[in-house]
Amino acid sequence: MNFILNSLQVEIRRLTRSGLLAGLLITFAFFGLSGPALALYMPKILATSTKTDQVTMTAADPTPVDGIALFNQSAMQLGLILAVTVAITSLGWDTRPGSSSFYRTRTSHLIGITLPRLGVDWVIVAASHAFALGLAAWQTQAFIGPLSVTYLFRTGIASITYMVMAMNVGYLIMAITRRTATAIAVSTILMLVLPLANNSPATARWSPTALLGAAAGTTDLIGPYLSAGMVFIACLALASWVTARHGLRREA
Repeated sequence: MNFILNSLQVEIRRLTRSGLLAGLLITFAFFGLSGPALALYMPKILATSTKTDQVTMTAADPTPVDGIALFNQSAMQLGLILAVTVAITSLGWDTRPGSSSFYRTRTSHLIGITLPRLGVDWVIVAASHAFALGLAAWQTQAFIGPLSVTYLFRTGIASITYMVMAMNVGYLIMAITRRTATAIAVSTILMLVLPLANNSPATARWSPTALLGAAAGTTDLIGPYLSAGMVFIACLALASWVTARHGLRREA
């Protein structure tokens, strides 16, 4: 138990001292404030930028859903990549010969090191997104219109579920490659490519990326939740097994 508590404390200190915690909060908060603002001023921006003698473009007045949807669109792109990076770097100790040898020779169950750290990352990312969603909801209700609590809750749960699943995917890639830059690059490509699954009727019903549509009003999400849960469990179990199977990190 003490070993697990120490792992929790070490991860919290890592996030604090490295600036990752501040980066998460600032990034998501920025999206939470800028999303509704962009929705509010989008008609004026379009009217100003496209007004010519030949072409005039107009946009409909923003709705409350537009404000949250624009926030979530940004949060689930750049914010998602940052969240996955946080999960990947939680295994950074295994990329260095010194720290790899230190941890691996002091416990026979590495899950006592890896899982608590990843759990801290899940909680912090979820809290950062929830905080930003609260900012977006406050600004949307103040300047655009009212939002239902059910809609906000559904959007928040779906987005956090997808982010945590994506973090586990990046975590698995890091466990396999033991190369931080490689894991971040591969994970980023996957996060950009996965939403394409929504374009196929055969996969859209079950694809975890369908959870991203919750902010736009999608309600039939049982299939995506189930598939996201299976990916979550599979990646976590496989990453724990792979990490335990690795030998000491000796190369420089």
